[in-house]
Amino acid sequence: MYHTLKNAFTLVELLVVIAIIGVLIALLLPAVQAAREAARRAQCTNHQKQYGIALHNYHAALNALPGLAARTTRSNGSICCPGGQLLSPHFWLLPYMEQSALYDSLPKGSSTSRWIFGKCEPFNKAIADSASMVSQVPIAAFRCPSDPGSSLTTAIADDMTDCPSETVTAITPTATNNYMCCIGSATGTNYDIFFRTDGTFYDDSFTGFESMIDGTSNVIVLSEAIIGDGTPRGTDPGHPGDQPWLRCGLEELIGDNAHFTEYPGACGLTEPADLDAAVLGASEFFGWRGYLWLSARAPATLFSTYSTPNPLHPDLGWRSVYGYYAARSFHTGGVNVTLGDGSVRFVSNTISLDVWRNYGKVDSGLAKQGL
Repeated sequence: MYHTLKNAFTLVELLVVIAIIGVLIALLLPAVQAAREAARRAQCTNHQKQYGIALHNYHAALNALPGLAARTTRSNGSICCPGGQLLSPHFWLLPYMEQSALYDSLPKGSSTSRWIFGKCEPFNKAIADSASMVSQVPIAAFRCPSDPGSSLTTAIADDMTDCPSETVTAITPTATNNYMCCIGSATGTNYDIFFRTDGTFYDDSFTGFESMIDGTSNVIVLSEAIIGDGTPRGTDPGHPGDQPWLRCGLEELIGDNAHFTEYPGACGLTEPADLDAAVLGASEFFGWRGYLWLSARAPATLFSTYSTPNPLHPDLGWRSVYGYYAARSFHTGGVNVTLGDGSVRFVSNTISLDVWRNYGKVDSGLAKQGL
């Protein structure tokens, strides 16, 4: 009597096949992840190109780039008061980015509707009723797909320690932003947006391309930052540790900080002699980076070329309005930047500090090397 032999894998053979498949997956996974990141970086580049085109279309219509401007003439002469009113260039560009309906939905012109935040004091006050709806609308073109941060945050208006008599009954979610407008090098007094900086954007700047003496292809107007973790102001007195991009140091009275050297002007504020030491000496940390595309506060929509891309130290600011806010991204090795001519380039973290700072200026007086 004959028996039919059946073809089958032995247990050893099956384990070998599984092991080979596992090795192949391990080898392929980094390549797949790299391909996905390349696609995300290309999409980020496309978003910045859209922004550059919108800037040029705005300039063609109005002979200037959008400034950091309020909706109407300010009634308060205090130099620090506009922090609750200033609208970002992102807002003024909405009609040039197929967002005219959103632009038109924000009231303009009356003294009661000029506020983004409910109070002049530029800390974390509640969103004003007139800006509430617009504040909550995420704009895909203002977000880098490599950043996993939330599209909405409730980071602000939840710490009323400055005004204990006030209460916040509801926190307005705010739509986040990765793309930051360049205020310049932030050297000297150029970190203070309420004075003319050496960059493209500052309070009521409305810079024209003719002001870019270095040439539009040699001036950075936009780069990236990473969405903060939403840490409320004053709740994290410790150093941010190994994730400096998630939280910013806040120093309210920089004139009392031993790490600074006095400079004239700019509200009597100062430039840090050692930014790393100044951050370590900050009185508190907050996670508001990129928290509201509508606002022209520095953590929300601004950066400078004071530090090279993706520095290891956290950003440092005052009154959440101005300070030293760097370009950062989750792209490997650098950040995307948009130049005045509308082109987008990838800049390495290892770029020379002097070259990087000069590219933030509209008129450096120097021949610029390529990025």
